[in-house]
Amino acid sequence: MSNDELVSATRELARRSCAVEADLLLHLGEIDARKIYLDRAHPSMFAFCTRELGFSEGAAYNRIHVARIARSLPAVIEALRSGLVHLAGLRILAPHLTNENHADLLRRAAGRSKEEIALLAAALAPRPAASVSLRKLPEHPTPRPLTLTQPPPRPDKPPPPPVMPIAEETYKLQMTISREFREEIREAQSLLRHRVPDGDLAKIFRAALERYVAEVKKERFALGRKTRSSAKGVDTQSRHVPDAIKRAVYLRDGGRCAFTDETGRRCEERGGLEFDHLDGFARTHRHDIDGLRLLCRAHNQHAADNMYGSEFMDAARHGTRPGTSC
Repeated sequence: MSNDELVSATRELARRSCAVEADLLLHLGEIDARKIYLDRAHPSMFAFCTRELGFSEGAAYNRIHVARIARSLPAVIEALRSGLVHLAGLRILAPHLTNENHADLLRRAAGRSKEEIALLAAALAPRPAASVSLRKLPEHPTPRPLTLTQPPPRPDKPPPPPVMPIAEETYKLQMTISREFREEIREAQSLLRHRVPDGDLAKIFRAALERYVAEVKKERFALGRKTRSSAKGVDTQSRHVPDAIKRAVYLRDGGRCAFTDETGRRCEERGGLEFDHLDGFARTHRHDIDGLRLLCRAHNQHAADNMYGSEFMDAARHGTRPGTSC
């Protein structure tokens, strides 16, 4: 290829990439609207994009956000397809786009850089000026595993992840805390001096978390709690699941959402777990180990929609009856 041919071919690839990106957002928007990710054993659209499609966290977030606004404002997709506004710029504009202003804003953003579009967005929704602050510089410039105080992040840069790896088995934790929290940390260091002579925060925080997690598991899943009830099935009008059954179901499901798709792939979510009755408690009024499973919030709602119908469940969630208004 000559230089001119190379540049021409590159321009053509860039043009085609805009069209592919636009089609991708259309598909993502439709998958999101149909909640197909739930049937694919993912608790959210974000999980679907990162785990199944292999997007980075930032790319997934940007695409999902723009795809959602584009479902109500198709001109957003056309602006991307034509190359007038890039994805990063659309992500910045998305919170400010409305039926009334989107045509004008997309026109004004055409051909502009990310920084220029950020200035356009700032003019639409000005933020208050940053407060003046004065702080003493640390004596040791080398970053420490835990920073008790830190200046607020610059608005033009995303904040660093709260926990990030710095070696194969080592992670850096960084957070901003209040004065009261700092005093509580100092008190903990003093009280635990006999156990943690050097006041190592990592050791203190880990011990505190281990105890806190154990308490939550005892409260929600009856782990570590002494109970007299057996794990046998119970017929009842109460939705309260007996502790022995809670514990058995939690241990069987490994503290993880038990939803699996048609291929046998299992949801990886471990947060927001709920007990789900396979045959519906409203129908059976029975608690037993084989009839219960752990599901994340999203898949529990999805299971209810499949069992009772989405119209009925939407009405129940909003406190109305099907066919009536709120």
